[in-house]
Amino acid sequence: MDIIYFGGSAAAGIIGWATIFATIIWPKMKQQPRVQQLKSLTAIHFFRYFATTVLIAGLVSRKLPSGFAEPTAFGDLISLGLAYIAFIGLQRSRAERPLLFPVWIFNIIGAADLLLAMASGPVLIHDPGDLGLAYIVPTVYVPLLLVAHFYALKVLSQRSSEKA
Repeated sequence: MDIIYFGGSAAAGIIGWATIFATIIWPKMKQQPRVQQLKSLTAIHFFRYFATTVLIAGLVSRKLPSGFAEPTAFGDLISLGLAYIAFIGLQRSRAERPLLFPVWIFNIIGAADLLLAMASGPVLIHDPGDLGLAYIVPTVYVPLLLVAHFYALKVLSQRSSEKA
């Protein structure tokens, strides 16, 4: 039954963040230049090191499967590095010719990493209580990251002359 509560919490997190973005954040952000939109959406990922909490015994149970914890933590650390590369590329690029390739790579790999963790978590974790304090990462922070990836991919998929 705990897995149902856990899944419901993650779903509620996605719905919550999607609602906040759609009604509060995006109406203001869509008026910004494309590069600024992408910089803001990328900067949200600068805290992906939070996932390393799944490696710290005491914060999580020793029963948390390493087959979940290690790929989750290291996937987020790789995504964190890609976020910084994308951000620096945007910071250094000109508005008329933004450097978007690293932003595409980051968003594709970063979103895939989150989706992989969301798919493997329920298979590998039999007791969500094993996450301990790290429970907040997949129920609050991962939904924020997924919504940010969605909006970044939305901005990236639009032509530069179009408003996202």
